[in-house]
Amino acid sequence: VADWEVQRRAGAEAIIVEAEGRLTFDINGKPFTLTAKADRIEPTADGLAHILDYKTGSAPSKKQVKTGFSPQLTLTAAILLNGGFEGLPDRKPGTLTYVRVTGRKPAGLEEVSVEAKDSEGAAIGALQGLRDLIERYDDPVQGYPSRTAPQSVKGYPGDYDHLARVFEWSTSGDDGDGE
Repeated sequence: VADWEVQRRAGAEAIIVEAEGRLTFDINGKPFTLTAKADRIEPTADGLAHILDYKTGSAPSKKQVKTGFSPQLTLTAAILLNGGFEGLPDRKPGTLTYVRVTGRKPAGLEEVSVEAKDSEGAAIGALQGLRDLIERYDDPVQGYPSRTAPQSVKGYPGDYDHLARVFEWSTSGDDGDGE
């Protein structure tokens, strides 16, 4: 981990930790503010700013990030891209990286979720996905499902499963005999 830190610092102009960013935009004529607290941002001489998030457990997969199921880093990159981090104007997002830190060997593991060449597009896509979602839920007739992608939930209970009676519906006892 110490060697990794030395390498990261050698390529960065600065190490910015716990940076708070915000981006306000209109949804159906009303302001909506997206906020983020980046664990670490590393601006570099090439005009990029690499965004890192530390995890003590497992990091989301590249697929989860790409499909929008884990938009933390891509939305943080969208805030950066739109000048939402003070002191970092005119920066484009670089690599979006999760850093898994454990007490085991290896003690740290870098998991790049989005490469620098793809991060601007990923940020734009994540922000548009968020806008679309908020617009959809801004409609009073839109229901709020307790699980929007149940096929992606593997044994993790949702906060509202008891209200949605997920257990009852998922274990109905239907044996397929038509009754």
